[in-house]
Amino acid sequence: MEPQGVIARCAMKRRFLTTAMRESLVAEQSVARFRLFECAFTVAFLLYMGRNLLHPMEWLTAEGFHLAEGLQRPGSLPPFPLLPSWGVPIFTGALLWSGWIVGFRSRWRRFGFGALALLALYAEGVDSASAFALNKIYGAGFIFLLFAPGYGGNPPRGSVMSVRVFQMMLLTIYFATGFTKVYGGDWLIHSDVVWSHAQGYYCTEFAALLLRNLPPVGWTIVQYSVIVFELGAPVWFVWRRTRPFAILFGLSFHLGIALMMQAVWVFSLQIVTFYVLFLPEKTAANWLNRLTDVGRNLLRNGTRD
Repeated sequence: MEPQGVIARCAMKRRFLTTAMRESLVAEQSVARFRLFECAFTVAFLLYMGRNLLHPMEWLTAEGFHLAEGLQRPGSLPPFPLLPSWGVPIFTGALLWSGWIVGFRSRWRRFGFGALALLALYAEGVDSASAFALNKIYGAGFIFLLFAPGYGGNPPRGSVMSVRVFQMMLLTIYFATGFTKVYGGDWLIHSDVVWSHAQGYYCTEFAALLLRNLPPVGWTIVQYSVIVFELGAPVWFVWRRTRPFAILFGLSFHLGIALMMQAVWVFSLQIVTFYVLFLPEKTAANWLNRLTDVGRNLLRNGTRD
């Protein structure tokens, strides 16, 4: 083949790959699933905060137990000032206002995301003893949502980069979790790790029922299935043929965590919100339209009342 022909073919392949990468990573597309994720992520955060607000004085004021400076876990934020009793309603109001802005005033959603990021940061700093990794995920998530590329229209259209960033976040969380289980953990050394985790402080009545009736081999199968799922998540979720099975297994996995470990359901709920980013765009658009109609009806009925 002529050298010029080889060069032309290589240039054509390079242009094709560049175009494909641009279309996949940054091109303007329908991003209904991203808007759906914004709402789901915010609702999950509100529920997490609502659980803590069941005992607001113990959580946010000096009436509760709080670690002194220097006693927090390594890498934790320094303790933030506690709220006076009159500050608790303000905190709650700011939380609800921010969520309302995100859900019902999408044009002003960035104000809501900024406020939610600050509230997530404060929630971690004021009570680091009970702050899980999900505080950091919420904080980082709201910061990116604050500065994410905009979108508009119905269905909304914008850069698909926002979708890709949060998809990558989920896959990174899964892979990193699986990696630490295998390297540095004992999930490949002992076959009863999940069985032992189901016991103790977080044990629920459902977990106790399984502990009494599920044979040891069942716990071992669950244990190794989780490792395969988490380490292979970048493949299971990206490859379209395996994506439905990955979503089904992931939902079952997080439902099991929520049922077997009390108080950890907030983490399962947070992670599951990322799954909407892997829905077909048409499905996400249909769900978004239904939720939009419900929101408009609620606003209309509230205005009438």
